[in-house]
Order: sequence, then structure tokens, then C-alpha cells
Amino acid sequence: MISTALATDIMDGLGHRHQAMDPSLRPTRDDTHFAGPAVTLNSVPTEQPHADPYGKIFEAYELMNPGDIVVIATNGDVSSGLWGELLSTAAAAKGVHNVVTDGAVRDVRLMNEMGFGCFCTGYSPLDSAGRCIPETLQEPVVCGGVRVEPGDFVLADFEGVVIIPAGIRQQVFTLCQQKLEGENTVRDELA
Repeated sequence: MISTALATDIMDGLGHRHQAMDPSLRPTRDDTHFAGPAVTLNSVPTEQPHADPYGKIFEAYELMNPGDIVVIATNGDVSSGLWGELLSTAAAAKGVHNVVTDGAVRDVRLMNEMGFGCFCTGYSPLDSAGRCIPETLQEPVVCGGVRVEPGDFVLADFEGVVIIPAGIRQQVFTLCQQKLEGENTVRDELA
């Protein structure tokens, strides 16, 4: 897997200079790294109980394919954990094993035990029902300060989360491979 640092170097050169999410998004485990296409959800804060607080999330399950990465924008709301162990278990049954959110998550220990990858801004024991509501699905979102469209490529490692727009994905991969080969040659010469 290419590193987030290498990918951002390449995208900087292509004029895509703001593709790294805010550094406040951190992995729940130090060894977390993943890559795949984004499935997007946009959540908004609420103080009102909702008849179907998880409806959009369950709709998202129907659209998920193995290897997808769930990306949840919370619009600055960190009052509760929208994602947790039960949603991770349901996603894993669809072959989806990773989530990125600029909000809080819950059941972190259980998620870590099951090997579910997660980048978030913090933890909360509070359920999201009556505190936030997933409002839109598979539409562009801004998560961690970066615009993410459905199908954009999510790349995450210990240094952070990077979004590679779908339209330049192959170009970025090709240029990353070329740069990596050049760096490896320099390493060999220095050794």
C-alpha cells in the first residue's frame, strides 16, 4: 500500500493540495491502515428524537461492497458516538471493515478486538439517537475538512487520512509507483 505522505506529495504536484483530513482524526489502533472507495454519509446534530435514527445507515448497508470505506461527516458534532461495535459488525458482514468520521465513535475496545479499522476525532459512550441523525447518503460530504465524493479513494495510515479524487486515482497511483521506485534507488545508493 502506498503511504499517505507519498500520495499527498503526488497530489500536491497535481494541484490537489488539500486532500489530507484534519490531523485531529486519529486511528483507534496504531497499526491501522486501509484503502478503498468511499461510501458517504452526512450526519447533522439534532435535539429531537427521530422515528428511524439509523435508517440512512441501514440504507448504506445495501450499497456497500466488500472493501468499501464508510466516511461519515458530522458537521462538527462530537456529542455522541454515531458508529460503534454493532454497526461495525453489520458492516463487516458485508465485507466492509473500516470507517472514517470527523465525529466520535463508541464501543472502541470491541471494535478494536474485532479488527475493525477506524479513524475518528474522539470517543463517546453516548448513543447518537436523539443527538444526531444521518441525513444524506452517497452524496458529496466534507469530512475532516476535505470534500469526499462517493467512490473517491480513501487512503489511511498512522499519519492520517487522505482522499484521492476518483478522477485522478489512476494517475496518482502511477506517479506514486514511479516516485517510490526512484526513492528506493536512492535508498539503495545510500546504503
